[in-house]
Amino acid sequence: MTRPNPNFDLTVEDVDLIETALCQSQKILSQRHLSYEHCAHIEGGASQEKAVRTKEALGRIQSLLGRLQTQKAGGAPAAGLF
Repeated sequence: MTRPNPNFDLTVEDVDLIETALCQSQKILSQRHLSYEHCAHIEGGASQEKAVRTKEALGRIQSLLGRLQTQKAGGAPAAGLF
């Protein structure tokens, strides 16, 4: 089994694009989550399971967005500042 590469060569623009895609996914999943929760109150069963899985995915996305923001904010100072 191969080991994952711990070194990423991503630009700030790459990270911005990833953030934008995650935010769009988050909006879509939020709408689905509300729909699944509504259906779960009526039907139960499969809709309840979908609501739980969607909520977990939303939590993972939020966590990842937070880590991306932290890494962007904690970057090295721009050249020429010191």
